[in-house]
Amino acid sequence: MEPVRTPLRTGSTDRPHRFCYCAPVPGMDAVQYNNPPPLCYASFMKKEFLPYDIVRDNALKLACKIYGDGFMPDVIYVSLRGGAYLGNVISEYFKVIKHQGRPVYYAAVVARSYTDVRKSDQIKVEGWTYAPEHLRIGDKVLLVDDIFDSGKTINHLAGIILERGIPRQDLKVAVHDYKHFFDKDDQLPVQPDYWCRKHDLSVNDEDRWIHYMSHELVGLSPQELEEHYYKRDGELRDVLSVLEKP
Repeated sequence: MEPVRTPLRTGSTDRPHRFCYCAPVPGMDAVQYNNPPPLCYASFMKKEFLPYDIVRDNALKLACKIYGDGFMPDVIYVSLRGGAYLGNVISEYFKVIKHQGRPVYYAAVVARSYTDVRKSDQIKVEGWTYAPEHLRIGDKVLLVDDIFDSGKTINHLAGIILERGIPRQDLKVAVHDYKHFFDKDDQLPVQPDYWCRKHDLSVNDEDRWIHYMSHELVGLSPQELEEHYYKRDGELRDVLSVLEKP
């Protein structure tokens, strides 16, 4: 049995699935092999640990760029969970900028990916805190997420907003990390308008997981916990001990 990529649906719904490279164990059946424990892949995946304060500072600079381009959102939607931290900072910036004008509506949307019976990835929207039905022609909308990777979630949500009659020029997409696969055949119609970092990649490149330390805890190995959490604050050893249990 060759090592295979095992999908675990974690983090942002817009990411492709986190993968596990684990060697087969004698006596392991297919179900066990394709459903490994969460820490199985942690030491093998190339990761970047992105501190929350870097994301905060980049979000402020991104908001300034959006404002400088003359785009003043009436509604900011964040895709939960990944877009929340970035969106909080951006919305705070515009709240200060527009303190004497019409307030900016700050709203969230929950979208989850799943695989249907035909083995194709689908996006299910579970709720909006400000329903798109309330959008009016002329509203400017900013859609925020942490990362644009597969792009499926962003495109699904953008499609819903565009169906309400909002023209594309009045809908802007902002992300912290924009993974652009330049040789991908099926490029999706909606791509980010604003980003903090753009990664020009080939579909053949080895993927790297960006671990946002502002909120992510899944998939951490004991070594990563030691290096990125316990070394800075020893009290976290007891707090996060549950993550190391099998």
